[in-house]
Amino acid sequence: MKIGVIGLGTVGYGVVEILTNEKERLEKEIKQEIVVKYGCGLEEVDLPQGIIYTKDYHDVINDEEVDVVVELIGGTTIAKNIILEAIAHKKHVVTANKALLAHYGKEIFQAAKTNDVHIFYEASVGGGIPVLVSQKESLIANNTKEIVGILNGTTNFILTLMENENLDFEEALSIADGLGYVEANPALDLDGIDAAHKICILAQNGFKKFIDFDQIQASGIRNVSKTDMDYAKKLGYRFKMIAQAKPVKDGLGIDVAATLVNLNELIASVMDSYNVVEIDNDYVNNIIYYGRGAGRYVTASAVVSDIMKTTQSEKWSHDYENCPHVYPITLSKYYIRTNKPIDIPYETYYSEKDDHIYISEEIEFNELKEKITNDKAVIFKVRD
Repeated sequence: MKIGVIGLGTVGYGVVEILTNEKERLEKEIKQEIVVKYGCGLEEVDLPQGIIYTKDYHDVINDEEVDVVVELIGGTTIAKNIILEAIAHKKHVVTANKALLAHYGKEIFQAAKTNDVHIFYEASVGGGIPVLVSQKESLIANNTKEIVGILNGTTNFILTLMENENLDFEEALSIADGLGYVEANPALDLDGIDAAHKICILAQNGFKKFIDFDQIQASGIRNVSKTDMDYAKKLGYRFKMIAQAKPVKDGLGIDVAATLVNLNELIASVMDSYNVVEIDNDYVNNIIYYGRGAGRYVTASAVVSDIMKTTQSEKWSHDYENCPHVYPITLSKYYIRTNKPIDIPYETYYSEKDDHIYISEEIEFNELKEKITNDKAVIFKVRD
């Protein structure tokens, strides 16, 4: 097996390290030689002896000896070209590119099928957590009923800081940014876009439908205040950014939003930069996958596992139907904070100073909004 790694950043170099350090053991596993022939990146790095450095990804794709192309540059432009060109050259592809698969997965998977090559992408969701291989292989006997997860380590880390260190959002964001947790484009994390990419991929595999990513509505954690976090804790809840997908009406309900989670729920105990995915199935209920969602070796571990899987004969099938509609999940319990009492069906009421806090009964969001005339009311979803 000869491999070309395109993208020599944190994860890409981690892949090269693992393949170099574990070469002998991995070769015994797949019963063939493993050679990293190319390392491709814009800036040259100190590669192990024998690996060819190049700035031009075409050197990798046009080399007939290369069996597997590993795309780790990210983005949806050049990366798309790299993957489609590699597939057209009959090379197996391994990627961690969640945005690309969320937007163009159908095109890429169909190209892989046409050219009879593997495409694996475990590292695109949950870092090193083996959730996608479980969906595609271990849970094949099941029909998925619902997928729920904390899929962005940065926002989970920020919410943990706010709670544990008594910080407001901007203070916690500054610390997370200083530690390198925040993307170059912070909106990807803070506005739920990164988590939306991941729940899109999970939902496609879980419900066997291609999803138009542009139909997914996502919000993030920018509106979570220390005030509401304190009230939530008093009522037995904790803020998490929850991604959720389930069948509804004539399509799928997909949602990414800051949500109050009951402290008795296991998912509420997932702190810092850890991720969790909970999949409810018809035969095997509520399987939970937990671990770090990012990091050099965490993500590189999943990439290397995918590279090893390209030696198997069975390919992942993506013969999915198109999902006709994607809706926001609006039927929920809600947390409401107002400066005056309101007339809504509620399970819990609490007041302090000038604040009136409600945990509503399950209600449609539009129906709830009709009952709240105060434009300054704060509203968050509640997961019990």
